[in-house]
Amino acid sequence: MASQQSSADKLAALRSWMKDAGKPVIVVPTEDPHGSEYVPAHWKTREWLTGFTGSAGTAVVTQQEAFLWTDSRYWLAAEEQLRGSGFSLKRDLVDESVDEWLRERGLKEERLSETDIDALWPERPDFPLSQLEIVPMEYAGVSAEDKIERLRCWLGEEGRTSCLVSSLAEIAWLLNLRGDDIPYTPVFISYLKVRKEGEHTLYIHREQVSAAVEAYLRGLNIGLAPYENAPAEEKTETPIPFWRAVKNPVEQEGYREAHIRDGVAMVQFLRRLDEADVTQWTEISADRTLEALRAQQPGFRGLSFETISGYGAHGAIVHYEPTPDTDIPLEPRSFLLLDSGGHYECGSTDITRTIPLGPLTDEERHVYTLVLKGHLQLQNVIFPEGTCGLQLDTLARMAMWREGHDYGHGTGHGVGHRLEIHEGPCQFRKNVRRDTLTPFHEGQTMTDEPGIYLAGRFGVRHENTMLICRAEVDAYPGGQGGRFLCFEPLTMCPYDKRPIVKEMLTMEELTWLNQYHAKVRETLLPRLQDPKDREWLISATSPL
Repeated sequence: MASQQSSADKLAALRSWMKDAGKPVIVVPTEDPHGSEYVPAHWKTREWLTGFTGSAGTAVVTQQEAFLWTDSRYWLAAEEQLRGSGFSLKRDLVDESVDEWLRERGLKEERLSETDIDALWPERPDFPLSQLEIVPMEYAGVSAEDKIERLRCWLGEEGRTSCLVSSLAEIAWLLNLRGDDIPYTPVFISYLKVRKEGEHTLYIHREQVSAAVEAYLRGLNIGLAPYENAPAEEKTETPIPFWRAVKNPVEQEGYREAHIRDGVAMVQFLRRLDEADVTQWTEISADRTLEALRAQQPGFRGLSFETISGYGAHGAIVHYEPTPDTDIPLEPRSFLLLDSGGHYECGSTDITRTIPLGPLTDEERHVYTLVLKGHLQLQNVIFPEGTCGLQLDTLARMAMWREGHDYGHGTGHGVGHRLEIHEGPCQFRKNVRRDTLTPFHEGQTMTDEPGIYLAGRFGVRHENTMLICRAEVDAYPGGQGGRFLCFEPLTMCPYDKRPIVKEMLTMEELTWLNQYHAKVRETLLPRLQDPKDREWLISATSPL
């Protein structure tokens, strides 16, 4: 099947194969064998088949019907990309689920095997084979030996002799190793068998392991075996997601440093955009300019996710990522919504700023401030240990709910330490789910990113990355309070003050905003060499 074939042609070829194979239905999810969020090109079967490029979605094909399910982040983008493909859009949490749809028709889910995919997709990309690198202790903070010993102790407590770790981020964290097999996520394709007694086994393609890394692994009592020889067993549920979510003191300092470097790049970018003739810029050129400025920072190791650079109406598409076909020039009006981040040797960043490019309407200024209020309400909360994301999510939505606004995505997620930018096990979200009911702990890193999106017009989102810290408040004597926690903002970048309707902010919100801007100014000024950048920052962080 040639690469120039359209999605409609691919769908027709799949149906022909299904008829010959006696398959009434085929389900094509967005996944690799390791449950990764970002999928290597080798396993992007759903994208290849449908033409939809979003990071989440499930395709279902019968001889008569073809649908793609995806969540609210991608509804607008999916409608555009599915045009002419033969697939129709199904909306998660609005339409029936894939399981319900199959059950109503008496169908049992069937999937393509690796062999089937190879037959249907002759030009399938090769298996990724990046070289492994060791994370030094100055960034890791805890040795791989200590992490493995902790897991071995857990196996003993659970009465288990071994466990198979299949999550790539968990393997990378446990071994203090990184790779480059998956876009935006510095991991390597592998399985890890950890045993309570005896040698452990890393199942991986041998050519990815240098002599130095092999010696490092031998020192950890880890042998190598071919990736395809990994045992066919279920991944063991371990405490690793909870352990790696709580950052050790070295990692916490690394996050702070990473966000300072990222803040320097953001200030350099915002100043250049502010002084430019924006009609000479496009969504993609803005994205590339910021990436180039990040790349000048020490220890930059690539983007932490694909940049969302949406101007005007594109800003209302929650996870819009410009392509050469959709890229549009900027204009001296409305907003540019820029959601971006980077991996540095010492940590990872995730930041969104909504940037005015010229005169704004009263509605645009009102919505900008409304989202900012929700963002600040969550940022400033003090809460007892044991609180979860479902309880705190409401804070970010209260002000907008009063005016009939809401958003479909979560309000925040965990951030990995030069690993997955979307890290469990906790989330801020209004839906009852396992991750929204999991309590927060001191040392976790979370984002705070509410938004309002008006389809066909504009979108606003504000996002900072935060560290959960012990709050400087004690339980009231004789009361029932215990330890209290709060959020330290890690992101070091000013919010644009020009769209803010000052009268909409409470005194607490206004005071925090001015204090935050003073901290950003104090932190970044020593790192800025260009007098123009320094002058811009001083102006951008002056008190409201």
